[in-house]
Amino acid sequence: MTRFSAISLAVTALVLTATSCSSGDDTSTSAADGCEEALGDSGVEWVESHTDVDGGGELDRGGVDLEEARAQHYKQVESGGSDGSHWSSELCAMTAFDAGKKKELRVEFGPSSLPFDFQVKGAEDGTVTPVNSDVKLHQVEDSKGVVQYGVYVKCKIPGTAPDQETETPLAGVMADTLTSGTSARDHMKYLLHSARAMADALDCQNKPTIPAEPPAAVQ
Repeated sequence: MTRFSAISLAVTALVLTATSCSSGDDTSTSAADGCEEALGDSGVEWVESHTDVDGGGELDRGGVDLEEARAQHYKQVESGGSDGSHWSSELCAMTAFDAGKKKELRVEFGPSSLPFDFQVKGAEDGTVTPVNSDVKLHQVEDSKGVVQYGVYVKCKIPGTAPDQETETPLAGVMADTLTSGTSARDHMKYLLHSARAMADALDCQNKPTIPAEPPAAVQ
C-alpha cells in the first residue's frame, strides 16, 4: 500500500511512497494482474508501445485486482481513517530495467486524505482541472521531478457518514518514468479509465459521471 498522509498538498494525495498493496507477484506477466482491469487492453498496449527502454528490455506487470482493491477501500472508509491517513491499493505496476535503472508506470487508488474541494496555494502545489461536479484532476511534480497525475472522484460508500463522498473522495494517481513520447492528456485519459473501473467496483451510490476523455484544457 501507499500511504496518503496529511503532510503537504502535493505529498498528501499524489506522491507515491515506499510500499503498496500488491498481488504478491510483481513480476507476473500473465493476465492475472490488475493492469488490464485498470487500464483496459488499449491502455496496456499504449504503455507497451511507448516503453522507453534500450534494447527492448522485458516489461513486467503486477498489481491487485479490483475485488481486492474494493475490499481494501471499504475497510478504510468504514473505519473512518482514525489515524488521519489512508492507504492506496496498487492496481497496476509495469516495470522494466534500462541500463540497470528501474523504470515504471504505476496506478494506485484509495480513500483521499484531502477533501474533494481542496485548494492549491501556489505553483508548487500543481494544477487542478475541474471535470464536472463529481470529478477533478490534479497534476504536480514530486521532489524528483516526476509528474504525478491525480484524479479525485466523489464516491458515496454505502453505510458511511453524510458527506463522506466529499470529505473522503476516491483518489487515484499515475506516476510514469517508463514511457516516452506521451502527453499529459494520454496519462489522464487512462487514469480516468482506471477511475471508472474502480468506481464501478466500489458501487458508488451517487453514480459519479467519469468521462472517457479529460477536458480540452489538459494537453
